[in-house]
Amino acid sequence: MKTPLLASLCVAALALTACDKKSNEAPASSATSPATTTSAPASTQAAPATLSSNNAKDIKSDLIEIQTLSNNRSKEALDLQNKANQAAQKNDKATLSTTVAEMKTYIANFNRDLDALSLKSTELDAVRDKIKESNNLGIQLSEESIAEKPDMKKISELRNRAAELQKELMTEMQTLESKAKTVK
Repeated sequence: MKTPLLASLCVAALALTACDKKSNEAPASSATSPATTTSAPASTQAAPATLSSNNAKDIKSDLIEIQTLSNNRSKEALDLQNKANQAAQKNDKATLSTTVAEMKTYIANFNRDLDALSLKSTELDAVRDKIKESNNLGIQLSEESIAEKPDMKKISELRNRAAELQKELMTEMQTLESKAKTVK
């Protein structure tokens, strides 16, 4: 497997553990930033009729919900990431294809679980949408990386968008965690 494709797959695999990182842990580089993509509409989103804005108590509650979900799903994500990395290093295309299919299922379930959270704040509702977008970008990147004839321009665009989105998420999460700390 070509090095750029391996790097893309690794970036995509890291998307699976994006939510697992504490927001004060900066990624080593933009090349290791988690990535995800946009997918199915959020029709199952369990949101109250009215979301609060700038309410530290609701922000703290929502952060806990998202972090709990991420922590509960982190082992499965890490296992998939390791499986993808090992298959890529061995240039095992069959295992890579199977692993990408497993990643798609994992991401679909994770995004569904994100939608099912009863978030209270507009701030974390927006973060949820970005996490789902990042997840979907990771799947797109994985699929393009293992394609018979990968489009390197598309891979580069996806990588750049993933890195940009990860930076946005890190910044927003740090700001929201600071705000949540004001709640006693």
